[in-house]
Amino acid sequence: MEEEEQQEQLQNLGSLYVFQRIRETQRNYGLQHGDYQRYRTYCYNKINKLRHQMQFTHGKRFQKKVIQDVIKNDPRVLQVLLYQAEKNWAHAMTLKQLINSGVNKKINKRQVKVYLVKKFKRAVQYSKELSTICEQRTEKRTSLESEAYNWYLQGLYHFETEKWEKALESFAKCYTIYEQIIKVCDQFSSGIYQERLEQLNQQIRYCNAKAKRLATLSADELTKMLKDQSDPIMIAKFEEMLEEQRQVKLNQQQGVFEIEYQDTKLPIKNEKVVKLILKIQESKLIGDLDSYTTLFSLYDEASKYVKLDKDQSTSEQEKDIHLKVLGYINYQRQSATLDRNELHIKQYTEKFIKEDGVNNLQNLQTKKAIKLKLTTPQEIIKYCDNYSQILRQIMDEERFNKDITLFKILDAKEFFCKALRCFFVGCLYFTNEKYREAYSLLKYHDDLSRIADRKYVENKLEPHSLLKLLIPLSIQIQNKSKLNGLKLQQEQVKIIGKEIQDIGLEDKQNQKTLFELLDSPEQITLENVLSYKPADLVQLMQPIPPKPIQLDIAHSYLTYPTLEEPKKGGFWGKLNIFKKQ
Repeated sequence: MEEEEQQEQLQNLGSLYVFQRIRETQRNYGLQHGDYQRYRTYCYNKINKLRHQMQFTHGKRFQKKVIQDVIKNDPRVLQVLLYQAEKNWAHAMTLKQLINSGVNKKINKRQVKVYLVKKFKRAVQYSKELSTICEQRTEKRTSLESEAYNWYLQGLYHFETEKWEKALESFAKCYTIYEQIIKVCDQFSSGIYQERLEQLNQQIRYCNAKAKRLATLSADELTKMLKDQSDPIMIAKFEEMLEEQRQVKLNQQQGVFEIEYQDTKLPIKNEKVVKLILKIQESKLIGDLDSYTTLFSLYDEASKYVKLDKDQSTSEQEKDIHLKVLGYINYQRQSATLDRNELHIKQYTEKFIKEDGVNNLQNLQTKKAIKLKLTTPQEIIKYCDNYSQILRQIMDEERFNKDITLFKILDAKEFFCKALRCFFVGCLYFTNEKYREAYSLLKYHDDLSRIADRKYVENKLEPHSLLKLLIPLSIQIQNKSKLNGLKLQQEQVKIIGKEIQDIGLEDKQNQKTLFELLDSPEQITLENVLSYKPADLVQLMQPIPPKPIQLDIAHSYLTYPTLEEPKKGGFWGKLNIFKKQ
């Protein structure tokens, strides 16, 4: 009866993500720099702290007590057993560093090796106690994680004792458990487990080579080989864990916030970022120009929090997710600036039409128009340039996006912007009395507006209302430019006629002289005489032959005596004479 009462009193100890807890503490307390001694002292202090919190001390006189027997319903018992195993593992790793470093040559390596193996064995004992408690009184995922941790420490123990086949089996079992846990995890934690799988893969291959098997086999192939040897109980545990996690996901699906970007769903855990994104979605519904100032401040604040999370993240996969979230926020910000510029263009064009800007184009540069602050084509052209620049930035940043519909919509918007800009540049040429250029630009505007309307219809969007408003105005300006161009041509013809009449006889005179006229066979008349020049009485300079130049041609054929000193006589001197010849 007492045993039944004790069993009834036992409660569920909740959940403990073993590997994530270990990884965080190892990175924060020494192992990022390979300092196992610091991590060991941290584990020792943490165990003492937890014991004092639970009021579980051995007293002045030491009496060994098993913590799980004395304190049964406190979930901190799991942490005590975990840190006990980690403390012994860290002690073993410090001894291993001492042997491999070779700094202290006086130590007995055999004794240190024996002590190292004992510490690994103690770590395995604590991990076994943890796995047995987790199997009975925790969730399925924590029980599997504790079991994987136990298998991992057993693999390290067999690795140090050089029992390669046992080490291979324990590492392979650990690999299979982590492989199943990854299927249940979210994107943030799956990257952490993936790192452990890569580490296990290397250890399995090394043990496989030492066991004199096929060293080319990967960890996945080895786990498939050992699957027949695995227990059916383990497979049942995997199935139970998957079902449990599915139910948890269904229950928590309402609370999880996800965003979709580039055909991938990105989870957001930071509550501040979630609140800011929800505020952004609310302010987008307003759609006024005043709401965009608050909207951009919200975007800046959200990107600041995401950058902080990215800097604090440890795994590369978490950093990739945060980078994608930053890309999503940047894309939303740029699309908001695009919408704001479009609103500005719409307001200014409507104002331009209300002020009858088409009929007053030639009067826009007067002092009266400047005082009235009438809208000019230059202002709208400036907003069109900003609009096209933002479109290019979005296309450049979204070049890796596989969604083709996005690029089609951006292409349609680009043609809309080109048509608007072409219209207002034509208006600007019309004000500067360049009617031919204005007419050609407005004709080009008509073609661009037709292409933009067609692309809007292809993407299942309504054609822009501004293009419909500008088509009759462009026709009106084209007709005006035609008339003004004809008037200019007539004025230019009149000016050219006057210039021709004002030309005198001097311009009509021929370049030939009267003497040449006498020699020519033409008839001598009064008109001919007036058209020809009089004779040049001044004698022209005539060419005169220069003085003769004497050239010394015989110089190369003559031989001159040498001016060197005469050489000494003697037998050798005579020989030199013969050499010259």
